Amino acid sequence: LEIDRLEALIGPKGPLVQEHPAYEDRPGQRTMLRRVAETYNGGGVTLVEAGTGTGKSLAYLIPSAEWALRNAERTVISTNTINLQEQLDQKDLPLVRKLLGEEVDWELVKGRGNYISIRRAQLAAESAPLLFPDDREDELDQLIDWIGQTEDGSRADLAFVPTEDVWDEVKSDADICLRARCPHFQACFYQRSRRRAASATLLITNHHLLFTDLSVRMATQNYKDSAVLPAYRHLILDEAHNIEDAATSHLGSEVTRRGMFRMLARLDRRGRGVLTAVQEALAGRTEREPAMELRSRIESRVRPALEEARAELTLFLDLLEPLLPSDAKGAVRLGTDEMPEPASHPAVRERLDGLVSAFRTLSRELRGIRERLEDHDTLGEGLEGRLLDVRSGEGRLADTVHTLHTVLDGNAEEARYVRWLEWRGKSRGKNRNLVIASAPIEVGDLLREHLFEKVETAALCSATLATKDSFAFLRSRIGLLDDTSIEYDVNLKIKESIINSPFEFDRQTILVIPTDLPDVNDPNGGFDEATAEVVRDTCSISGGGTFVLFTSHRALRRVAELLRADTVLPWPLFVQGEDTRARLLERFVESGSGLLLGTASFWEGVDVPGRPLRGLIIQRLPFKVPTEPITAARIEAIERRGGSSFGEFV
Repeated sequence: LEIDRLEALIGPKGPLVQEHPAYEDRPGQRTMLRRVAETYNGGGVTLVEAGTGTGKSLAYLIPSAEWALRNAERTVISTNTINLQEQLDQKDLPLVRKLLGEEVDWELVKGRGNYISIRRAQLAAESAPLLFPDDREDELDQLIDWIGQTEDGSRADLAFVPTEDVWDEVKSDADICLRARCPHFQACFYQRSRRRAASATLLITNHHLLFTDLSVRMATQNYKDSAVLPAYRHLILDEAHNIEDAATSHLGSEVTRRGMFRMLARLDRRGRGVLTAVQEALAGRTEREPAMELRSRIESRVRPALEEARAELTLFLDLLEPLLPSDAKGAVRLGTDEMPEPASHPAVRERLDGLVSAFRTLSRELRGIRERLEDHDTLGEGLEGRLLDVRSGEGRLADTVHTLHTVLDGNAEEARYVRWLEWRGKSRGKNRNLVIASAPIEVGDLLREHLFEKVETAALCSATLATKDSFAFLRSRIGLLDDTSIEYDVNLKIKESIINSPFEFDRQTILVIPTDLPDVNDPNGGFDEATAEVVRDTCSISGGGTFVLFTSHRALRRVAELLRADTVLPWPLFVQGEDTRARLLERFVESGSGLLLGTASFWEGVDVPGRPLRGLIIQRLPFKVPTEPITAARIEAIERRGGSSFGEFV
């Protein structure tokens, strides 16, 4: 790369001056661009902490786009938030195209489950009375109409939020895909996205999809061909302070009460489901004898096996759930004094074995039906979609059995994984959902071996990477230690840069910490009410233009309710969940004096230049709780090595 020429593009005499109406020369942005470009030229890994306002995205997009144009080599650009992905796709890359004066080829890549399957949606609409316990025709009709109108075919383009069980029945799914045999293969939204991604030299994705791709590559030892993502040689990780958490969550496994019952319900739910659809399809076959035999087998063997699995699941959960206190706050780690191994209880052990046996029997019966249909010369014709549904059921049963064994059977792998139970949603009543989960305690060695050593270049950037002007903590967590006592397969060339924010925070910002608010844990409450009062007071000074960020949806809804009770609230109120993120942000900016209440997705990756955003209220700071299972396991691992968990991690 010609680094001086690229730097000049965003300098005070470059084309950015004409293209950007609010241009300001940012020396830090030019410095970061040079660091990223040097990494492309020389290889290795670069770590860049660039403060808020540096203009990080242009600083890495220009070198990566230029490298793609000159060398026809793909770069994956991964972010932690959808907000930043959309900004790169809709705002920053079109600007880069203008600055370079050439046709830059990029694709925004989303997870497969974000896309609707045309074949599955039509099949669901035709079979709705056989699949759902209540009337879903209106919702399915809306989805069918939308398929004819949407260019994108992903949930982000939907004007309404589909119900969970309907979307599960119509979404694109690798286990239920006919691929080139599908009549809609060319029109398929997901396959069209894959084809565009396969030819694009810049891929915009998120950490979730990146680490899903990595887990597939690790399982198959495939680092040169396409997996979930096309093969790539260069990697940009924005919002890189989230890497360890993102990798941890996607290299682990979990099952839930709700998910296991839904898995069984897809096969049959009060006479509706995949089994009924298969039986109905067989009823009209001309091959009467084999069709009747298979229908009879479904009735006499598969359905009883399914009911047995459902009964065993109920018995198992009835014994397991009381071991986790209904008032448990957060996850409870297994194999501790607080929560001994559940399977050490003879009754739980018996029920777990019974459940695993029942799931395996059901999987075997499903396989028997599928193989008979596949082996018959003509009987399976026209049933390809339903055969994939059956195969998917087999796979999900096997994955569930594997996860149950991983989490509930302590074995030699135990030292490498932390395992836990937790409630999600309400801890009581029909909405409570038990989670059975595990995750690797340390991901650093996995990331080094399977990610950083496999790419030619990697650039990691964020506004918050260093601790006390040192990258040592981050490097220790993600496998980038420069330890001469360890023999690595590949010696990585690692460079570091800290670029200060151009903002003069001491002159431009007021930081206020109220000391007269009720205790957040006060049983008499009052904290949300006090938050609403702080919002009113702050906005009366700022004239609106304020984000209010929460760590819980419950608190967000309560404060929104309190603010709406004020019939003369002078500022437009925008609440997460009442519109899409993109539209909420657009309306907030247009109002100029809005008040936006948001949770996780508004904490990062949101760009609101200028006056529309002039105030920020954070109700509670999110932080790692030392008793949370993954955090506790990592603290223990550090202390076993003789380190200081407080100094190194907490």
